[in-house]
Amino acid sequence: MLGDDLRNRASPALGEALATLRERYGSRAVLAGTGLSVAGLPTGIGGVDGLTGCDGLPRGRLTWVSGELGQGWFDLSLAILARLSTSLPAVLVDFSGRVDPNDIEAYGGDLRNLWLVHPRHPEQGWAAARALVEAGAGITLMVADRWEPVRRAAPATLLGALESSGGAALICGGQSLPGEVALRVAMEVECQRLAWTRVHRDISGIWVRLQVGRSRIGVSGRSCRLRIALPRPYFSGAGVAEAELEAEDLTLLREASG
Repeated sequence: MLGDDLRNRASPALGEALATLRERYGSRAVLAGTGLSVAGLPTGIGGVDGLTGCDGLPRGRLTWVSGELGQGWFDLSLAILARLSTSLPAVLVDFSGRVDPNDIEAYGGDLRNLWLVHPRHPEQGWAAARALVEAGAGITLMVADRWEPVRRAAPATLLGALESSGGAALICGGQSLPGEVALRVAMEVECQRLAWTRVHRDISGIWVRLQVGRSRIGVSGRSCRLRIALPRPYFSGAGVAEAELEAEDLTLLREASG
């Protein structure tokens, strides 16, 4: 917002013009340069928070976690949402039709603080996300295997709601976005599977590498490695663990995963 120090330096005419614009179009219609820094919503996962340059998911922005099916982005996004649902109203818009709320609970999420949307068509999903953000949702996750085109206003109005509320939103899945959505994304984080882990011949977890592909708010090229423990009946503690994966370990894991 326009700070008092800037008002003091501005000419009377400029100050009046700025005040008129803010009154007519909203308090965020014109921002001072000192008000453009991005705050972060900490996930509690240091590797993820360290990627963004703002110590968490960018508030008031859209962040895209991209990747093919089976690359780990799906479980990573559920684990992040589960963590945040313990302290914030959380929304999950499931365009894929694959989300099981029990998985979110298995990752430690609080289902009492979670609202799940199954849209009949893309426009409905984007509209529901916007409405729930305006109503106070602190974190919104939108999941799709492939993103369908939508009207330009759909991502624009969601972004406007996020900017006003200070909430954060993750768009997860797919290797491309429609142009109207891509224009609104502040950061792309590429998710790549490095290897599976197994217990009792069952896949019990996954190693992933996250890398910032492009960013309007931080430095591109940052990366980290994470291990995701999947929900399994024979052990507890599903979620994301940070660890260094040595080259020799990675080779062994790749061989074990076939």
